[in-house]
Amino acid sequence: MASGRQRHILFVEHDKNALSATTAKLERLGYNVTAETESLTALRTFSEEPDRFDLAVLDHGIDELSGLELARRFRRIRPGFPVLLYTGHLDTPSAKQLEAAGIGFVIPKPATLKKLAAAVQRALGEPAKSKP
Repeated sequence: MASGRQRHILFVEHDKNALSATTAKLERLGYNVTAETESLTALRTFSEEPDRFDLAVLDHGIDELSGLELARRFRRIRPGFPVLLYTGHLDTPSAKQLEAAGIGFVIPKPATLKKLAAAVQRALGEPAKSKP
């Protein structure tokens, strides 16, 4: 946690079971999570209060807007905003596509609590914690 407040993650995942399980993991790690299943709803939520969030964790295969496109739009609203792509797709975007979308971190799913913690901490620029 930085600045004496709990970090807030916007998590977008199309699969409701995966959304629930990963939200629980993120909350267990001490993060406040706003979870969305639809990309357009997530975009609206983010655009209404972009400074409310410290990180977005995006599924690559969400509806309407892909994780890449959603990341691009988030970063147009708030340049430099950190985004972690959480994907189970074998066709993970290329490094060039990720860079163009402003995605600095990718984690394959499903991820263990330890791997998820490490990826989120790295994306947030937090020091690694010994045990989640």
